[in-house]
Amino acid sequence: MTPTLRFVALVFIVFALQVQHAFADRITTVTATTTMGSGFLTSLSNTVNGVGLSALSLTALHDGTGPANSWVSSPGAVIGTVTFALGGIFQVDSFSFWNQNGGGPGANGSTGIQGVQVLTSTDGVSFSVLAGAPSLFAQVPAVGPVGPQVFNFGPVTASHFRFNILSNYGDTAQTGFGEVGFNSVSSQVPETESLRLIVMGLMLGAGLIRRHR
Repeated sequence: MTPTLRFVALVFIVFALQVQHAFADRITTVTATTTMGSGFLTSLSNTVNGVGLSALSLTALHDGTGPANSWVSSPGAVIGTVTFALGGIFQVDSFSFWNQNGGGPGANGSTGIQGVQVLTSTDGVSFSVLAGAPSLFAQVPAVGPVGPQVFNFGPVTASHFRFNILSNYGDTAQTGFGEVGFNSVSSQVPETESLRLIVMGLMLGAGLIRRHR
């Protein structure tokens, strides 16, 4: 292969990698806090670290919910808020949600969240209701492994998401869920300068090829 062709091949490889990075991906830097405490020997970190999932993806299956792979509120705290810090500012266009399932503690997924209000923020202080977000999550009576509900909406720039939990499916003692994953559509999109350099490289490569014909 001539030096010119090697150069052009390298440019195309770089371009392909940039395009690949532009595809959507799960945000892996999420942390969570709540006003509802934690009970049943659970931890809120279980809801964002993929511990109950078959893979750290937005379409994975979740095992039966239990203390080691889900979160349940303190006894008596059936409503309240859970706030997710994304670990940066992202454009998000969907999230996957795995509700508390038939694994317990309530029978038939009764501990799972039912009514919910979803809000977003760019500073973690001022929150606005997310247009197109769900107002309820489905009950999951089956014991895992079970897939997520996936909720799509127009891309929103956010550093935080918040769930205002309004009700569950009948558990009078506590509320909980298994996992949530947020889908980023822009944090890895090539910047304008990168795209400009790629285009210039392609044009230069085409000119070199013409000169060597």
